[in-house]
Order: sequence, then C-alpha cells, then structure tokens
Amino acid sequence: MTDAVMAVWGDAAPESDAEFSEWYHREHIPERVGMPGWRNGRRYRKLGRGKHRYLAAYDVERLACFDDPVYRHALDHPTEWTSRMMQEFRNFVRATSRVRFCSGDALGAVVATVRYDPGTGDPEAIARWLAGAALHDLRTREGITRVQHWQADMGRSLAATGEQAIRRSTDGEAPFTAVIEGTDRAFVEAALKEAGIVDGLAERGANSVDTGLYAMMFALHA
Repeated sequence: MTDAVMAVWGDAAPESDAEFSEWYHREHIPERVGMPGWRNGRRYRKLGRGKHRYLAAYDVERLACFDDPVYRHALDHPTEWTSRMMQEFRNFVRATSRVRFCSGDALGAVVATVRYDPGTGDPEAIARWLAGAALHDLRTREGITRVQHWQADMGRSLAATGEQAIRRSTDGEAPFTAVIEGTDRAFVEAALKEAGIVDGLAERGANSVDTGLYAMMFALHA
C-alpha cells in the first residue's frame, strides 16, 4: 500500500484522440513511473457516455514525492510532445491526494470513482462513514479487489506549473474521491449500488458529486 495517489480525469480534443492515447502509453506514464517514489501508472477509458472519458491514476509512496525536484522539473519543463498534448486536454481535473483509507492490494480491471465536495457537510463525518459503513465491507464482496478514499491536497493539485499554463481552460477540482475496483463491471456496479455512496453523500450535505465507471486500458509498474 502507498500513502498517496495522483489521479487525472479528462477528455482529449476529438481530432487528437488517437495521438493522445499514444502519448500516454509511449511517453507520459513511463516518464511519471520513472520518477522517485512513483510505484505504478494506469490508464482507463470510461464505460458509458459523458465528460471525463479518460482516467489516469498513479500510486505514489508519499505526498512529499510530488515535491521532488525531478517531478517539479518535468511539470515546469514539459517535452515537446507533452506541450502539444497539453493543448488538447478538455475537462481536465487533477487530484494529488493522500490515501485516507484503503482495503485490498490488487488493481482491478474496472474502477468506479465518486468525486465530491463536502459542501455543507462535515468532511470528517463523511470520511468516517465512507471508511466504515459505506466502503469497509465491500472488499469481501465477490469480484472486488480494492476500495479507497482519497483526500486531495488542493495546494498541490491546483499549483501553477508550466504544463498547467499550456492547457486551454482552468483545471477542475476533486477535493475527495471514493474508489471501488474489481474484476468485472457487474461486480463494481453492484458494489457501488450496495454502498449507497451517491445518495449517502447527498444526505450528508456533499455536492458536486460525479460518478464514473472506467475500464483499464493498460498499467505500468516501476
């Protein structure tokens, strides 16, 4: 288990979608996974319609790894290919987060992410509910490989960088994210429904709740 995660949700401009995918698996994720403390990188495609067609996620040893000079240099001095692809991002959301809760070690082929802002709710009360009644027992369900709760470090997530300056729109926010991973879409959808996360967040005052179901395209380990 690692203590931190980087997740990026977004879309590519339609005319650049094919090159966007090539860039991710040939350059971008290998570059990131080669940095100090970065354990793995995965890319996913959304199952269904709507924004944020793609998700990229990385398990990282600790939050301090995001302050490492090697990573900071890459953010401020992107390659020529990265600079071109940054202009093609749409609906970009990045969360540099600590892992508040994790049960399970295996990466799932399918992942559900539920992003939210605590809104008028109590962030700590919501976190306790997610780690307890909502997520804790899901790990024992058939086909569920890992469940997590992430809390973004908003300063790191929204920090001004050379890459950020190239993107055409303001980055979105993902203060908190609940995550369910499994071996098959049906298992993950059933677990998400059983947990009642979306309704439970609304009942507790959270807003900006956004749920996405994603299938893994590839993974790379350090």
